Amino acid sequence: MELKFAMIKKKNIKIFDSEKKKSFAVALIIWLVMNISGWQRLYFQDRHRIDVLFYKGLHLFFLYGIIYLTRVFIKKRNQDKYKTAIRIAAAYFILNIIILITIWPGAFRTDDLITLFYMKGYFIHAWQHFITSLYYAVCLQTLPFATGLIIMQIYIISIIVGYSISSLTFAYVADKNIRKIYIIILFLTVNFLPVLSYVHSGFRIALCSFLEFLFIAEIMTAKKENKLLDKVKLNELMILCILIAVWRTEGVYYVVIFPVLLFFMKKNIDKGLHIYTYCIVAVAAVIMLGHCNNILNLNSSYSLTATFMPLPDLVRIAEKEGDDELLSDIDLMIDTYKIFQNPDETAETLFWRKDLIRLPYKNDKNKEYYNKYYNKYIKAYIKLVIKHPKITFMAMWNNFLASAGITTIEDGYPLIHSGIHVYDDIFEDESEMNRLLKENMIPQQAMVDWEEEKVSKKLWYESIDSKLNEPTNRNLRKKMLRIIGGINNRGRITVLYRIFWNLFIPFILIAFCLLYKLYKKDWFTVFIILGVVGRIPLIFVTSSAPYLMYYLPAYLMSYIVSFFIILSCIFKKYQK
Repeated sequence: MELKFAMIKKKNIKIFDSEKKKSFAVALIIWLVMNISGWQRLYFQDRHRIDVLFYKGLHLFFLYGIIYLTRVFIKKRNQDKYKTAIRIAAAYFILNIIILITIWPGAFRTDDLITLFYMKGYFIHAWQHFITSLYYAVCLQTLPFATGLIIMQIYIISIIVGYSISSLTFAYVADKNIRKIYIIILFLTVNFLPVLSYVHSGFRIALCSFLEFLFIAEIMTAKKENKLLDKVKLNELMILCILIAVWRTEGVYYVVIFPVLLFFMKKNIDKGLHIYTYCIVAVAAVIMLGHCNNILNLNSSYSLTATFMPLPDLVRIAEKEGDDELLSDIDLMIDTYKIFQNPDETAETLFWRKDLIRLPYKNDKNKEYYNKYYNKYIKAYIKLVIKHPKITFMAMWNNFLASAGITTIEDGYPLIHSGIHVYDDIFEDESEMNRLLKENMIPQQAMVDWEEEKVSKKLWYESIDSKLNEPTNRNLRKKMLRIIGGINNRGRITVLYRIFWNLFIPFILIAFCLLYKLYKKDWFTVFIILGVVGRIPLIFVTSSAPYLMYYLPAYLMSYIVSFFIILSCIFKKYQK
């Protein structure tokens, strides 16, 4: 009996070791100080609701995670791998904080501002996924001003970047000097302009991209080092898989990639652990969390946007050919009259500015009708897609070309989809906009867009932030944002846009790497690459607007994996 108790006690110490206890104690002290001092509530409106306790509890565990990871880095700083990881993380953090200071208060867009506005009252904004709102909540409790979100994001990503690059290079490269070449190239890659653009915004896509980097780095490192995967490591991989698959729905295929990659490492998995159990849990979690987000979204408006790109063309051709029954089913959810009345507008524009979607009533009876109408709409849309494949494909292809930075001119003006303009969305004044218009730097439509987007400025100044909300230097901010966005002072595209805001370069590189690995019959790396590129066709089909943002995880990981494979071929004799 005593022996059994000793074994249980020893096991408990192993599961919850002293380092974790110390980290939790530090987190608890910081959390208590933040609560008692009122620091934790500075950003938020005073809400006396029971769910506020949930956000506070979540914040405690967030602090614990951040502190524990930091302490692990510090404790292992004498190990070469972690010493390198700390240096990479520090370099990344310092560089991006300097950039943030120049573009202060950050490269916020309307979606960020809306989520920030909702979180002011502890409300979930499920349009950007409820996980995004929870992430905002813990960051804003830690640093209670809008830019605090960006600072926390940079810190989290710096840990991921430092650990992932160091782990990969130490696992695969034996020679120290060659390892430095790998590190420099990978470090530059994670700071490419599109990546910087979204790291300094509140969009979920930035952290999603780096979580995918961490997942792939962990898998590749574990496979190369041929070490035993214990319960803790498998739990970490499973949680990462769930986050990647759920946070942006086009990553859902990772629940299939995950078990395939584990299969290649089945010899390294503890015999007491079952791969299928982890895979079933991952699938169940993805389904459950997806359903929760649908409930919080109240209606299917967000999922409808996946049909937007070819929709106007399909509606017009259906009307021309007399497909009245299909048009009638489309019209149950979409106000087709607005498509006919605005022939030059995209469905995305009509959705935001003309109330394209017919919203449901909130009572249960009408919600049932809404669900029936939604199903009819989807069936009618699919029938139109099957009936007019060429029209559908061309709409999607043209959208992809614009997203990829290939199509850059429209009506004589630059068609830039970096989300950054020659004018400053939040801080520009009307006299400057009139000057840009007069000097032919922006089209009249840009002025119209800016007028309609004044809600961004109103949200920022009146509803979101009252502290640290002004740029450190407006001219410096504008110049740096233009460099990141790949445009010059006259709003025209520079060579930086052609190179960095270009999807074809990384996608062609990863395609060649895939062919090479197929030739070499390196099936593990083949499935790593399939994981990287798997979202591309999904986004191609469902993207509602021409933004590189949707492809950012594939863009980043295509470059990282391609460069890693190319360097491995060049320095093959230095591989472990």
